Amino acid sequence: MGQIKNAYDAYNEAKRYNAAVKKQEKLLGKSTSRLIRIETFSEIERYSMAQDAKRVTEYNNAVIAWQNSVSMQLRAGVISRSMRVARELIPKAYTDDYGIINRLGFSFPRHGIYIHKGAGKGYGGLIGSKWTKLKKINGIEIDTGIVRHTNPVSKGKLGTGSRNAFEWFDPVIKNRLPELSDIVLRYFDTMLIDATRIFIDK
Repeated sequence: MGQIKNAYDAYNEAKRYNAAVKKQEKLLGKSTSRLIRIETFSEIERYSMAQDAKRVTEYNNAVIAWQNSVSMQLRAGVISRSMRVARELIPKAYTDDYGIINRLGFSFPRHGIYIHKGAGKGYGGLIGSKWTKLKKINGIEIDTGIVRHTNPVSKGKLGTGSRNAFEWFDPVIKNRLPELSDIVLRYFDTMLIDATRIFIDK
């Protein structure tokens, strides 16, 4: 009983810490989303590019082509472990007020993170997690409102036993970022790429 209580106390302390970090980031104006951010110091450069609709379209198409190519590579890497993650991996692009793409991301089922880290039932991380149970009705996933938590007994067993980490996401993104950088530099002089938040392993 003492071991479960200690694990539960450690979980609650980690939960409070993570909440405090998120609150601090929110107060400081830091983004907590897992996206690649393409930012500029010069609003003038962004505005002047927005005046040339053809150039904006060329830039957006080049970035979307890069993102689609990366998506195909990610799907090819994860399909041996999960057909569902490969099938449901969707690239997402967001634009600023001028219609210029400034944020990129990839949406996939939570299971993809478990595969990447070597987690699963009975193989949790040190902190654990919580999620809402989904139920499929006529092929549509519906939120049941039931909140599930990591079993305290499985905490700290991440990447052990038969659940070895299969890093299918981070290495692909790291290897393909120079291409995105080249695309951005063709169109902007002062753009920076911030990819620190997109990686699963920080």
